[in-house]
Amino acid sequence: MTVADARRPLPPGRFGAPWLGETLSLVRSNHGFYKDRLDRYGPIFKTRLFGSDFVVFSGHEAFHAFATDPRIERGDADPITAEKMFRGSLALIDGDEHHLRKALMLRGVGFRSAIEAYVPRMQRLIDVVVSGWMTAARPVTIQPDLQRLAARMTGALYTGDESEEAAAEIDAASGDARDAFMTLPVPLPWTKFGRAIKGRDRLARAVDDAVARHQEREFDDITSRLLTAAQEAEVPLEAVKGDLRHLIFASQGGYFVPFVLVTMALAQHPDIRERAREEVMRVAPEGEVTLDQLRRMEYLEQVSKELRRYFAMNSATFFGRVKEPMEVSGYRIPAGWGAIGGIHINMRNPDVFPDPDRFDPSRFEPARESALPPGSYVPHGGGHATHHRCPGENIVTVAVQLYLTLLLRQATWTLPDQDLTLTNELFPLPASGLTVDFRVHVPALPAMGERTP
Repeated sequence: MTVADARRPLPPGRFGAPWLGETLSLVRSNHGFYKDRLDRYGPIFKTRLFGSDFVVFSGHEAFHAFATDPRIERGDADPITAEKMFRGSLALIDGDEHHLRKALMLRGVGFRSAIEAYVPRMQRLIDVVVSGWMTAARPVTIQPDLQRLAARMTGALYTGDESEEAAAEIDAASGDARDAFMTLPVPLPWTKFGRAIKGRDRLARAVDDAVARHQEREFDDITSRLLTAAQEAEVPLEAVKGDLRHLIFASQGGYFVPFVLVTMALAQHPDIRERAREEVMRVAPEGEVTLDQLRRMEYLEQVSKELRRYFAMNSATFFGRVKEPMEVSGYRIPAGWGAIGGIHINMRNPDVFPDPDRFDPSRFEPARESALPPGSYVPHGGGHATHHRCPGENIVTVAVQLYLTLLLRQATWTLPDQDLTLTNELFPLPASGLTVDFRVHVPALPAMGERTP
């Protein structure tokens, strides 16, 4: 990327109506907005949202520039929806304070030593759900179960309250809060956005209660580690609470969404499922699953990564602001414009991921993954870990591998006829809620003449 040449053209696209621009199109279809404009204009395009002119960066070179170039700063370009829902979060700031708070956050959710401490609790909660499916009347609609599982994991890893009542409250409040991103930000009590604000406030109360609980008793969880790190670095308690609110909100979708989608994908690709099962039964066939075992299951990691490339889990990054004129891929970007990283459309680039509409975990075999150019695989954003890359990347990878390990130990499954159309929501999921017919997995008997080990 170079200094902008005034003779260069602006990116293609349209601004739409004054102030409002194309905001309504984004609200109507968060993911469709980016895909439609990629098809129409190419990987870099301009638009107007919430009163500001923006450029959307996709294509690996442009996305890498968005994530790493210091001329793009976060903090004053996000729409009112993000400002209201993530108030106090480090996602809305930049610079030294952001880097410090992000480093502290990684001590709670990103470090191996932290994640290793959480795996037994995660296994216990996942096992309960999977075992329930195996004994339930068939078939089972799994999305509600997995949403509640994500809320229970919040109790085990964040709040210290593992009661079912607390899980139900986190589940309901998170669901209301997610709706904020699929409507206009009209904060009247009877509107969808008004209900989302109430959901945000309910999550904030859960965080306040969790912090008070951790100040009274000893825990070893994400909140305790973050509080300890913040105290050592003299970061204010209110800043920690803002970051915990963001983490808890993000972790709900961060767990149940990939769990639902990987269950569907492996039912649709039984060859991939059985290869994954072979690895599980070879490396971790029974008992407590360790982080070392998960690290050894390379194919499960490849499945987890392809899952996040293939499905539209995150449409875009938080927004930034161009502070100095710049040039990207031959286009001139004026100072003052907003900047957005187009996450999902970036990972459907056929120049980097041939046949991008095919679900293919082998894309992430070690040799192929190491050849990927910077900025191409960005399900959690790009750039340095202490900048604006999502801090939950490592724990989500482990969670998906752990869920698959526990599921593949026990079950095989098929999908009855149902509507698998992905919904038009913040996190698109099967319209049916994914109804699954689980059966106990019975290992194949050796062929005649073969010896068993």
